[in-house]
Amino acid sequence: MSRHTNLDRTRRSEHAPDTLTAAEADASLTEDHAAGNNLDKIRDILFGAQVRDHERRFTKLEAQLLAEAAQLRTDLKDRFAALEQYIRHEVESVTGQLKAEEQQRTDAVSHLTTELQTLAGVLQQTAAQLRTQSEQAHRELQDQLHHQATTLAGDFTQRHTALSATLDEAVRQLSHQKTDRVSLATLFQELSQRLSHDQPPSRT
Repeated sequence: MSRHTNLDRTRRSEHAPDTLTAAEADASLTEDHAAGNNLDKIRDILFGAQVRDHERRFTKLEAQLLAEAAQLRTDLKDRFAALEQYIRHEVESVTGQLKAEEQQRTDAVSHLTTELQTLAGVLQQTAAQLRTQSEQAHRELQDQLHHQATTLAGDFTQRHTALSATLDEAVRQLSHQKTDRVSLATLFQELSQRLSHDQPPSRT
């Protein structure tokens, strides 16, 4: 029995240092925690007001920055909307002007085309009238020339017949009468003059 008692004592003696070490560790942790709390209190006493002031300032600055950012976004949105509206208005205005100018050019081309067609019709009609008048004048001139030629030919035939008759009569008279040479020359000269005056005009 004494042997078991000694063993128990030996075992308790072996475990005793471990128990003391754990207790010391707990006590040390408790002291460290208390020291940390004390340090926080001291820090709060020394710098708490300044830290809170900085926090208020940072909070105020952050709120101000957020408000300014929101206002800036609103301003940019309004400006972009105004710019978009202005650009749309300008595009519509320029488009309207281009359409109006295109319509004016189309109308001008159409009007000019109509005038050219009218002028072409007038020129064709005038050319046809001039051609008809020219053909008619040419026919009338041919008729006049033919009539004049026929008339002159008839006159020439009549005069030639009359002169031939006169010449025959003169020859017959000469054959029955004894005429001297002077009278004969005078007769032929008179006949030559009459022939030269009765010739028809030359046709060019």
